[in-house]
Amino acid sequence: MSLKPDSLISGFTFVSWSNCMRKFTATFLFIQLLAFCAIAQTTNRPSELDLTLRLKTLRANSLQAENDKEIPSYNQEFRNEVKKAIELELDFENDSIPSFGHVKSPDKQFEIYTWNILKEFSEYEYYAFIKFKKGEVIELIDQSKMLLSPEFKITKTDNWFGALYYEIIPVKNKEKERYYVLLGWDGNTGSSLKKVIDVLYFNKRTESWQMGKKIFGPPFRDITRFFLEYSSEVNASLKYHEKEDRIVFDHLVPLNKGLEGVFEFYVPDLSFDGFEFRNDYWYFIQNIDVRGNQGMENYTVPETNIRLE
Repeated sequence: MSLKPDSLISGFTFVSWSNCMRKFTATFLFIQLLAFCAIAQTTNRPSELDLTLRLKTLRANSLQAENDKEIPSYNQEFRNEVKKAIELELDFENDSIPSFGHVKSPDKQFEIYTWNILKEFSEYEYYAFIKFKKGEVIELIDQSKMLLSPEFKITKTDNWFGALYYEIIPVKNKEKERYYVLLGWDGNTGSSLKKVIDVLYFNKRTESWQMGKKIFGPPFRDITRFFLEYSSEVNASLKYHEKEDRIVFDHLVPLNKGLEGVFEFYVPDLSFDGFEFRNDYWYFIQNIDVRGNQGMENYTVPETNIRLE
């Protein structure tokens, strides 16, 4: 018996409708599964309050540990939680975490999270994550103790001179190359402290972020970062004056001439020096008058949640 055209059409239509129904059902179930996963993921995300409390507790444990052996363990747990929170873009209150620094670049291209732990013999070890606008997260690995003459070194992010950063200065030179000046604090040996001017930039040749760069004019043409070392018994300022495009700092002198070069006995003498940006370089200038352009309130110790002494 031969099939009529209508029968052929009817049969074809029936088969197509069945396939469509199966595909529709599979798609519907898949969408439901995605929705369930999204809800589960949202449910598993800790609240801002819970995450802040956990980070605050872990950080406090590392600061208040009864012996030095407990500090690395508490700190490693804190580091892991901070890294996860940053990578997953979880919200937490930075200011509520003790001795924990967070600073954003003024151009909103990245932010830096820094903290440190106190080890044996009054030595500090530093930790940091850089979170870029596009989502990339880079960890800085402290190798301060391994860097000889760090003022002349250009380093990678896994060979970092550790510091707690409190100010970021975006700079663009005449060749339209952008780099970032970082102002930071280093606890050094405990008997002397350091303020540091470091540089962060992207090296297009190596396609990687690097630190340390020859940005200074004479007589500091050869250095890649600048250090201000002084007695731990005093405060010394290092701050950017945006209006004048200057980095201003205390002029330091030894307590007496016999102590020249022994920086744990260097103190401010109430005068100021600095670096002024012009013609692509930061030029050293002396005896800066800061009275007319900025009050001295909060000048010695910049505003930061980081413990700076």
